[in-house]
Amino acid sequence: MSKIKLIATDMDGTFLNSQNSYDFESFEEVHKLIDANDIKFVVASGNQYFQLRSFFEKYPETIYVSENGALIMFNGTEYWSSSFTPINYMKVVDIASQIPNLQLVACGKKSAYVLDTISDELFKDINKYYFRLKKVTSFKDVDDEILKFASNCPNEVTDKLVIELMVSLDGIAIPVSSGHGSIDIIKPGVNKATGLKKLSELLNISPEEMCAFGDGGNDIEMLEYVGDGVAMGNATDEVKSAASHVTNSNNQNGVVDYIRKMIIR
Repeated sequence: MSKIKLIATDMDGTFLNSQNSYDFESFEEVHKLIDANDIKFVVASGNQYFQLRSFFEKYPETIYVSENGALIMFNGTEYWSSSFTPINYMKVVDIASQIPNLQLVACGKKSAYVLDTISDELFKDINKYYFRLKKVTSFKDVDDEILKFASNCPNEVTDKLVIELMVSLDGIAIPVSSGHGSIDIIKPGVNKATGLKKLSELLNISPEEMCAFGDGGNDIEMLEYVGDGVAMGNATDEVKSAASHVTNSNNQNGVVDYIRKMIIR
């Protein structure tokens, strides 16, 4: 296997434990090894850049592939992004607004946006994942580049809505469910592997020189793209079959342990 020059990790269910945190001391130790070996550290997540950055304030050299690959940020500077055209943005809004019980979040570069009709309880819950979240009277009022949409719906109708949206959004966007009443609506052809491909071009690092960690369906393209795709012990069987290796679960410090062994072997 080629010498690893870039390590990318998903966050929820992968780097973060079930308490939405990580072992700061062991990561600091491993991060010193990463630096000493001139390896780039990348966070690749479906979450908002501002939320992801809050976990790594101590490590300014971290590269962020956020919003499921649609926005790459480094040191506060944009490396690359891919946003919806204004026409397709409004098409998604119009189609999604016709579906009862679907709460839409428009995820932009500057902030995320929800309608001001949202309940205080749901707004507070969404705010945990979006450090910048604004209420708007209408999605037409949003003055931002929209990278993707997130949505919440009742658990029992999630699969049905994905199929419905797949048909109505054909050619415009792709609905992806992570289960638990959550559906992301993303641009066709944009995923975490897209982000790593852009970094490959920008940093002159080949896919074979990359290692990536993941646990969910939106990590599969990334794990298949890199030279060493590593599934977590808690990952689904589909993710494990797409990976080169399997490490311990997110609650057993699987990412940090694997990196340590990989570097010092």
